[in-house]
Amino acid sequence: MGEAQVRLGDIVAFTNGKAHPSGQGTGTATGTGTGYRTYGANGVIGASGHFNAEAHASIVGRVGSYCGAVHYSRERCWVTDNAIIATAKDGVNPRYVYYLLKRLDLNRYRIGSGQPLLTQGILRRLAVARMTRAEQDAAAAVLTALDDKIAVNGRIAALADDLVRARYAELAAAATATIRIERLGSLVRSNIPPGRIPGDENYIALEHMPKRHMWLTSWTDSSNVISAKRRFAPGDVLFGKLRPYFHKVGLAFVDGIASTDILVVRPKQDAYRGWLLAALSSDEVVAHASAVGEGTRMPRAKWPDLAAHEIPWPDAHARGFDAFVKPLARRVEAAAAENRTLVRLRDTLLPRLIP
Repeated sequence: MGEAQVRLGDIVAFTNGKAHPSGQGTGTATGTGTGYRTYGANGVIGASGHFNAEAHASIVGRVGSYCGAVHYSRERCWVTDNAIIATAKDGVNPRYVYYLLKRLDLNRYRIGSGQPLLTQGILRRLAVARMTRAEQDAAAAVLTALDDKIAVNGRIAALADDLVRARYAELAAAATATIRIERLGSLVRSNIPPGRIPGDENYIALEHMPKRHMWLTSWTDSSNVISAKRRFAPGDVLFGKLRPYFHKVGLAFVDGIASTDILVVRPKQDAYRGWLLAALSSDEVVAHASAVGEGTRMPRAKWPDLAAHEIPWPDAHARGFDAFVKPLARRVEAAAAENRTLVRLRDTLLPRLIP
C-alpha cells in the first residue's frame, strides 16, 4: 500500500438526508409505501415508499448521541435528516468506503457539546491513506465475508425465536387449562452490593437486551458498576420491568449480574424452562405487564402482578416443550459465541487492512 494520502471528499460524495419524502425526491416506489428501508442516525427505523440514497450507500449519523455511527445499505433506501449519505465516487469500492468510515471512528470529529454534530465539511476534509482499487477490493472482500457470516448467525437466532413463538402460540391456542406464572418460576431476590462485585463479572443491563428477542447474547463486564445488582445464572429468564412495553425478555446463556430494572426469574424445574421463557416473552404477558405497571412516565412491572397472571397450560405438551426449545437455544448460543470471535477478528483486521 502506498503512503500517499487523499481527502475523504476526493473519493466519497456526501449529502444530507431529508426528514420526510415529498413525493418529488430522487425516486418513488410503487405500492403501499413500505418499499424501502428508512435509516436514521443509528440504523433502520422504519420503511418508506420513497428513496433518496442509491444501493450500496453508507449512512453516517449526523446529530445526537449516535453522531458518527456508520451503517451500510445494500439496497436503495430513505435516509432522514439525522444522517448523512456517503456514496462512493467512480472507481471506488462502495463496501471499502463503509469500512473506511468505520475505521475513522467519526464520533471523535464531532463538534458541539449540548447537541453533537458532524458536518459534510468535516468529513470531506479528513485525510486518509490512498488505496488502489485492487487493495480496496481485497480489504473489503475479507471484511465483508466476516460480516456476512455474523449476519447469518444473527438470522439463525431470529429464526429460532420465530419457531419458539409459533410453536408456543399453537400449543397455547389448543390449551384447555391455565396456570399461574409463579407455579413455573420464582423471582431471584438477592441483591449484590457493589463492593462485592468483581470487575470481570458479566453484566446485563436493559441496553443489552434486544426488543422482542428471547436470546440474551450481549453483555459487558462489571468494571463500571457502582450500585447493587441482582445475580443470575445460565437458564434464568430475565424480564425488563422498566417500561415493559419495550418487550425486553430473554434467556441468559451465562452467569453474571443484572440491573435491578430487570426481574430475574428462575424455573422451578428444568422442564418448565421452555414454556416459562415463551410465556414471559409472549405479546400477551408483556401487554399485561405494561397494563398493570406502576407509574406513568416510567412504568415498572411488579413481580406479584406477573406471578399471579394466568397463562395457557397444555400440561403434557407444555412439560415437553423444553425438549423443543433446548436444542434451538444451544444452536443460538453456539452462533453467538462464534459471532463474538468473528467480531474480534474483524475489528483486529480492520486497521491492518485499511490504514
